[in-house]
Amino acid sequence: MADNLVGSRWLPPQRSLPDAGVQLFCLPAAGLGASAYREWQGALGPGVEVIAVRLPGREMRFDDQPLSAVEPIVEQLTGPLLERADRPFALFGHSMGALLSFEIAHEAVRRGRPPVQLIVSGLEAAHDRTPVRVKAHELPEAELLEYVLKLGGIPPEGHEFPELVALFLPTLRADLAVGETYRYRERTPLPVPITALAGRDDPTVDHRRFAAWSQLTCKEARTHLLPGEHFYLDAERPAVLDIIRSVLR
Repeated sequence: MADNLVGSRWLPPQRSLPDAGVQLFCLPAAGLGASAYREWQGALGPGVEVIAVRLPGREMRFDDQPLSAVEPIVEQLTGPLLERADRPFALFGHSMGALLSFEIAHEAVRRGRPPVQLIVSGLEAAHDRTPVRVKAHELPEAELLEYVLKLGGIPPEGHEFPELVALFLPTLRADLAVGETYRYRERTPLPVPITALAGRDDPTVDHRRFAAWSQLTCKEARTHLLPGEHFYLDAERPAVLDIIRSVLR
């Protein structure tokens, strides 16, 4: 493409880094968008090309209907992602994004284009997750807002901007449904190393179930617990990026 700019609805147009040895595709948590990773390129440096996935229903795709299940997202995203992947690539995702990254890794393997690394954050192992007792995506608006406030997904002053919250909640509901309706399908373990990260005090992650990520790969598996709760990524960004650099060398 002219001027070395490449992109699609799913992948923000950006100038590629031809000298980067690896591409890192990043998928966000529920309710968040590509901007969650806006600081990562500068922090990781020119050796890694950071490509933040742009999901429907937010930011530049606000007018697109959000998708509420894993399957259509994987079906629609994997093709553009693999087309953009013109060198070794890795996948990173936090929470819902981790689940999507795991399923995209399986689809990429099926298509003969495995990633060199799968990095999952803030999620129990896909095949051994704690059963959902309360489906947050079905909660009334006020209760859903309280749920997200408790997790730290939006700042405490969210109550003060009801109009903004009303715009945000339909996408959040769809995203939460992605995780809460997901059903793991038994498959051969991934021929891809897995690195799993989580906040040490994350109330959504049982550490025993988190360690079970090692059962989903026939390659090396690493787990790291970092200070913080579910949304620990910003506060622990230097440590997170150090881990990413180490596994992408």
